[in-house]
Amino acid sequence: MNLLGKIFVVLITVMSIVFMAFSVMVYATHKNWVAVVNRSQQEVKPGEPLGLKFQLQEAKLKADDLQAQLNKLKTEVDSETAARRAQLAKLQSELTDVSKERDQLVIKEAALTQENRQALEATQQAQKMLDAKIAEIDTLREQMSKAYSDRDARFDDLVKLTDEYNQAVNERERLKANSLQLASNLAQYKTAADRKGVDLDEPVDHIPPKLDGIVLASRSDGLVEMSLGADDGLRAGQRAFVYRNHGGSSKFLGVVEVVKTTPDKSVGKVLPEFKKGPIEREDRVATRLN
Repeated sequence: MNLLGKIFVVLITVMSIVFMAFSVMVYATHKNWVAVVNRSQQEVKPGEPLGLKFQLQEAKLKADDLQAQLNKLKTEVDSETAARRAQLAKLQSELTDVSKERDQLVIKEAALTQENRQALEATQQAQKMLDAKIAEIDTLREQMSKAYSDRDARFDDLVKLTDEYNQAVNERERLKANSLQLASNLAQYKTAADRKGVDLDEPVDHIPPKLDGIVLASRSDGLVEMSLGADDGLRAGQRAFVYRNHGGSSKFLGVVEVVKTTPDKSVGKVLPEFKKGPIEREDRVATRLN
């Protein structure tokens, strides 16, 4: 046998083995399609499925049930959709009402805002007026206080003037009485002067008033300081008599002529021609001798 024959023999053997494997596989995969289709629940063995016919029936039943559920769900969805549409329409109506109410509230808010602005402006204007009135009241209070003070001062002045007026009236009455008394005294003095032959027109500056005092000091140069002064009516050039009281009697010591006066004191010069003894402190001085 040549080489080509051997190759064909080998090929035939291999192909035989292949066909044999195919045959085994086809047999192994072979199904009884009648049993597969018509196998009932009673004929089902463990590990085998139900027949396709019965599976189809079960699938149709499930499909019908699912269709019924679907129809029910569609009905419920339609009902829910209608309810939602009604609710939506109601909400839309309410939204429209609320929008209108909101628009009205916006208008009212704008009006209230305008009123508040006007009220605020009026309040500010009133506050300014109030501040001006308060300032005016404070000014009036100050003026009233000053007026009260002026009134009190005027009242005090009035009281003072009234007192002065009353005092002046009283003084006038007193002076009037004194004037009447002086007129009476003057008439009496004139009568006495006429009887004694005294000339009333003669100057009387050299005649001192009737005074009585003491010697305050006596100096060696002949000057004497006396307790009588200008307030007592004593004048320079007038004379006074000096005497000393002792044991109930009086001793004449001399005459002093006034050379200088002050309101409460005076200085006199002892006239030598009338000197009767030494003049000492505490000696008496008089312008008239009884």
